[in-house]
Amino acid sequence: MTQAQAALMAQVTAVLAADDRISAIWLSGSLARGVGDTWSDVDLVAQVNEADRAACLADYGQGGAALPALVHAQQLHERILAATTVDWERFDISFLTPTELAFMDGGALKHLAGDSASTPPAQPPSADTRAPRRIAALITEFLRILGLLPVALGREEWLGAQQGYDLLRKMLIELMIEENGVAPAARGGAKRLNLNLTEHQRNMLEALVPPPARRETLIAANLELARLFLGRARPLADRLEAPWPQAFEQATRRYLQRCLDLEI
Repeated sequence: MTQAQAALMAQVTAVLAADDRISAIWLSGSLARGVGDTWSDVDLVAQVNEADRAACLADYGQGGAALPALVHAQQLHERILAATTVDWERFDISFLTPTELAFMDGGALKHLAGDSASTPPAQPPSADTRAPRRIAALITEFLRILGLLPVALGREEWLGAQQGYDLLRKMLIELMIEENGVAPAARGGAKRLNLNLTEHQRNMLEALVPPPARRETLIAANLELARLFLGRARPLADRLEAPWPQAFEQATRRYLQRCLDLEI
């Protein structure tokens, strides 16, 4: 944690601790887990009663003399305040009830102020039982987007085809993260991809060149992505015992062959 992050944490914590509506405060997120860096925001959890939550969100969203001056604040999921200061320091406050807090992993929290006895217990690692379902949905969606390539090219929607490529590339990244067994809750956000990918995977992804808005380059780029994705997806689906959309895959292959003479 940098000095600036520590100072921001201390300042916001002091304000929250002086509020009678808040009974306890914890540091959460990457800084609490010890994997943060200079660019990490300060994530705080504040325990409140349900009756006080909306007022807390509204009050702290307006800033105040004791808080850093804010240039932006927004509410997320009716329980989180995401704020940006005039110096572009970022902090989030999750206003959680005791019931909601009980479902959190206490091992991922660092107590800062208030009633430490309300810290939830650390949770042991559990099997990711939802991985097969995520993989099956990811493969099906990849085939669906890939199958729309003839539509974009037929209409000469070059920008649309580029957007489709971007979606497929994101799904390839998602697949690689799933290969590494990193569950969504442990990924640390969209800005921390390096933590979830191997060096070999990063090199492969960074070598992909976004295609210019031309028919031939768009087809070649989609072919490269399709071969990378499907070549990795099948072994992963087999390992996780995830269902494979065999009929959809075959239909998509036939359609691309018929429309674009594309063999994936």
